[in-house]
Amino acid sequence: MDFAKKIAAELSLNENQVTSSIKLLDEGNTIPFIARYRKEVTGGLSDENLRKIAERIEYLKSLEERKQTIYSTLKELNINDEKLFADIENAETLARLEDLYRPYKPKKVTRASKAKKAGLGPLADYLKTDKTGLFDEEAKKYITEGYETIDKVKQGAFDIIAEEISDNPNYRTFIKDLAFKSGVIECQKVKDANSDKFDNYAQYSRLIKTLKGYNILAINRGVKTKCLTRKIVLNDEKILSHIEMFEIPSKTPYKDEFHSLISDSYERLIRPSVDNDIYATLFESASKDAIEEFKTSLKATLLVPPLKGRKVLGFDPGFSHGCKLAFVDENGKVIYTYVLNNPFMNEKSLSNSKIILQNLLTKFQTYTVALGNGTANRESEKLLKEIKKEMLPDLDIVIVSESGASIYSATPLANKEFPQYEPNIRSAISIARRLQDPLAELVKIPPESIGVGQYQYDINQKELSEALNGVVEDTVNYVGVILNTASVALLSYVSGISSKIAQSIVDFREKNGPFKSRKELEKVPYLGPKAFQNCAGFLRIDDGVEPLDNTSVHPESYSIAREILKEFSCSTIYEAKDKLKSINDDDIINLSKKLNVGQYTLQDIIKELISPSRDPRLEAKTAKLSETVLDIKDLKPGMILEGTIRNVTGFGFFVDLGIEINGLVHLSEIADAYVTDPHDYGKPGDIVKVKVLQVDLNRQRISLTMKGLKQER
Repeated sequence: MDFAKKIAAELSLNENQVTSSIKLLDEGNTIPFIARYRKEVTGGLSDENLRKIAERIEYLKSLEERKQTIYSTLKELNINDEKLFADIENAETLARLEDLYRPYKPKKVTRASKAKKAGLGPLADYLKTDKTGLFDEEAKKYITEGYETIDKVKQGAFDIIAEEISDNPNYRTFIKDLAFKSGVIECQKVKDANSDKFDNYAQYSRLIKTLKGYNILAINRGVKTKCLTRKIVLNDEKILSHIEMFEIPSKTPYKDEFHSLISDSYERLIRPSVDNDIYATLFESASKDAIEEFKTSLKATLLVPPLKGRKVLGFDPGFSHGCKLAFVDENGKVIYTYVLNNPFMNEKSLSNSKIILQNLLTKFQTYTVALGNGTANRESEKLLKEIKKEMLPDLDIVIVSESGASIYSATPLANKEFPQYEPNIRSAISIARRLQDPLAELVKIPPESIGVGQYQYDINQKELSEALNGVVEDTVNYVGVILNTASVALLSYVSGISSKIAQSIVDFREKNGPFKSRKELEKVPYLGPKAFQNCAGFLRIDDGVEPLDNTSVHPESYSIAREILKEFSCSTIYEAKDKLKSINDDDIINLSKKLNVGQYTLQDIIKELISPSRDPRLEAKTAKLSETVLDIKDLKPGMILEGTIRNVTGFGFFVDLGIEINGLVHLSEIADAYVTDPHDYGKPGDIVKVKVLQVDLNRQRISLTMKGLKQER
């Protein structure tokens, strides 16, 4: 199979681009490195393009390997069916391949295999060709152990034919095609189900072709939790007529027998298997959609802007276990920790907590608070706002998602970072650092635990983990990493750096002091030439001996960067900004020829020289939360509020209003115009205005709308 040609056609790419990309991947180059530094070779393919190519290559290779295994098995069975071999060669999915192989696949003991073992195969062949109507007379000849009567012998012959019919891949293809054109999925709520989460699917019937991915995942979870039943409704009469057209011999005297055995083949053998295949196809498609939503939301979450140059108080709110406080300096180093015990128990405890907190904020000169959005969030926010109003007018209070903080706090990584602190204090530290640099802190948490996406535990965990890790890797390398301050967790996502190499870099840094140049990386144990090539351009040194080390210009292109500076009479990169801003497309073409360098590379280098050490993340914005809304009970229909999008799914936005439960802006309520994809209208971290439509206290659900509200873009 010509992989490059096939993938190019599937992804609407140039075949040479795909061929070149596959070659670079095979040579051990990472996707971030290829996307950034080999644009000339790939024609400027993005990291997303490259990941799709890599995914398809892996799938097609596994498909090809399976074909070779099947070919070998068929040869061992002395099968020489040229049409079958051609069909196998043309099979484009593993599902189609397995349908073709089904008749020859070793089976468990079945009714048909027992009948064949008893010697009833010739009788089945007789039934398909006989025109005399003397089947009963013929059947008498086959009476044997296990088949002592004519009826049992006849049933054995029927079982053989029924299984042969069920093994025909063409019937399965026909049924699946029919299902995806006109099939229906029906759901019923289980009578004694103790959950109301699936009430939307309690009496549910919908054409399969109109189902959204989130419908499938919701139904799947409902069935798994024994709250729902589901079934596929097909045009059985049409299917049986189709099979009968090919399986009932002309002028046979056994039409009734064939009608019966075809019906048995369909109901007992074909239908259950095909139903499973249809569910599997729907679930696979829904999972892919969900993973894409995960990826989009995760990337937006990781790119939430940092809040640099400030001391921060990480405030992990709580009731019975108190509020955990962690003061960190501008670089995220812990200054002091404290626990406010039972601050909301009564007026006295609240007053005492207020004084303690005000004294601590003043003592450590910390006037920015990162407040976790979990239990007791609004009570804690009210306490902080009272301090702001009465004592510290310059106090800034920022609500921070604490999803995954508790998971991180109990990990070996957290224990290694903060062995002297309890897990609940580590959570507060994590919350503070999330505000200072979300990306650097969130990479310490499994991507699927960051709090984006839906149904993460229902999806194939290996596929989800690989996809999300790819997003983290691409995002980390897009932003770049400060070599002398990066943690092992952050370095592990840098192009070409494994966790072992990341630890080696940190050990080398602690032993020898800060890196003064990228070239020093070559001295790090386990970091070989290929790893250096893959990682060097993504690691920044902000106070080193080589100014270009603080840009994304790769060391292999330093000579080109210096030639550009020379062309524009710049002695340092700091002089280049104004002189290079006026470069136009014609200048790029001419300079590219003069310096014998590709235009993609040239443009990227010039961009870096204009804005060295830039952070592509934008300035931070926070929602102005209502001071009167502390709990879901405080919400009333018609209220207009400001909130933060925490999650984007195929059916809408989940918006954080500053209470423990996020509200849903359904797809139909996002805009006045018709919305097909919520991702076109918002991403995690965006601030939006919403109106409360409905509050369901029993089900703890909040329905919101953005219609008719002017949004800041």
